[in-house]
Amino acid sequence: MNARALLPLAVVFATSCVLAAEPVRVVASELPPCVFADEELSGFSIELWEAIAEELELDYKLELVGFDEKLEAIKTASADVAIGCISVSADRELDMDFTHAVTTNGFSAASLIEASLIPNFSDESLKMLLLLLVFVIFFAHLMWWSEHGQTAISDRYIPGVFQSIWFSLVTMSTVGYGDIAPQRWLGRISAALLILTGVTAFGVIFGQFAADAIGQRAAKPVQSVGDLRTYVVGTKAGTAAALYLNELGVETMEHTDLVEAADAMREGSVDVVMHDTLAIAHLVQRSKDLVKTGPMFSPHYIGMALQASSPLRESLNATLLKLQSDGRYQAIHDRWF
Repeated sequence: MNARALLPLAVVFATSCVLAAEPVRVVASELPPCVFADEELSGFSIELWEAIAEELELDYKLELVGFDEKLEAIKTASADVAIGCISVSADRELDMDFTHAVTTNGFSAASLIEASLIPNFSDESLKMLLLLLVFVIFFAHLMWWSEHGQTAISDRYIPGVFQSIWFSLVTMSTVGYGDIAPQRWLGRISAALLILTGVTAFGVIFGQFAADAIGQRAAKPVQSVGDLRTYVVGTKAGTAAALYLNELGVETMEHTDLVEAADAMREGSVDVVMHDTLAIAHLVQRSKDLVKTGPMFSPHYIGMALQASSPLRESLNATLLKLQSDGRYQAIHDRWF
């Protein structure tokens, strides 16, 4: 048997020796919905780890520490596994290993909800309004060219074009007063085109306006990195989100947790809060005065951190793949996300 064939057996043997020696030292830090530190630890990362440990019949000791302490424990070999929404990054890969991705993540922002009585219409709505004006003006001129000189539409450009604008708006909105009706076949063909295209466009455009009017709008909207640079952004200290914001040159205030950051936003010392998308979604879901705003920035993977060259890596990865293939992983994921 050659060396390549013996390698998997060696990995299994080394892993079994580690598992049998003493309890595996596991560290976690509170970051909902991955880890909740109530009377008992719970959350996505906790439940997933328990399923892996049960599958491997693994004896372990779980300790709750701060986020920075958690990563430092892996670097200094005072812990074997770190769990709880740990972003896989190139910098961290220099000091530790990671399991396969347990889920995907990114960075998202949350803002206070706009309290104004006048809706703050989105850029998409304003673009659609411009499209509506183009539609109306185009079909108004088409109808005037087709029908001018008839009873309802004047032969003169003004007021004839305004009469055509009225006809276009009434037709597109499906009101249909009937005070203006095309008399020529060319006008009827133009009206048919208006009905087929304009009515659909009118409905879509005003649907977007209605969504903006009744939907929750961010007081400090974020659409791009450029928007972030105009705000003071609150985030959790010592995390990948804090590093990402600093690299972008965003003015940042770091807090011990997202609840503290959200309170700072309510007090006015920060404009928006930014952190892992999973954590922001959880924060918004439980805060009636907050709304998620903008896209997900810097998509990346979440994994369990291990010591460099850890003998646990292969067995943990194999078990994680098994949980994903038999549906147990998905059940855990859906329960928390």
